[in-house]
Amino acid sequence: MFGNICITGITPLDKYPNSKCKKYYKQCLNNIMLCLPDEKPEIECINEIYAKLCVDEYTVLNTILGPKVFVKGRKNIKIIYTANNCQQSLHSAHWEVPFCEFVLIKDICYNECQNILDDVFIGLEHICVNEIEENFINLSLLFIICPKICDFDYCQDCRHHCKDNPRWKD
Repeated sequence: MFGNICITGITPLDKYPNSKCKKYYKQCLNNIMLCLPDEKPEIECINEIYAKLCVDEYTVLNTILGPKVFVKGRKNIKIIYTANNCQQSLHSAHWEVPFCEFVLIKDICYNECQNILDDVFIGLEHICVNEIEENFINLSLLFIICPKICDFDYCQDCRHHCKDNPRWKD
């Protein structure tokens, strides 16, 4: 139905962290309704959709279920479209949509090891156009969040402080 739309921003598989997403990750599917600003002409058809996901900040929370990585970020989305007017000129519109997600981290010794998180990777897997109307577009973004946990084989502080954790067989 929307097959002629060029979609850019999908994260290539070779950009994912090597084997770091196998144990701790969260898959997310977000539906987004984007309305054109009033000053923009109506949409006849969409030519291109570009999306980029950015992590603004993250923190590790100690919860009853275990540590959770709480992630705040933005979905930056831009469309290039043909206007529904006699000139059929090209126009663009862009949005910045905030999001919050979390990833449950089990088997990590939170209280003794405060520096368990190296970084958070976010990969955009798919963009689905659900609906296009004259002044709005409905999209779904499929993405994955992968906290990069410190490598316990090399993190001597973690190994020392978490020696009572059954993961360690020193």
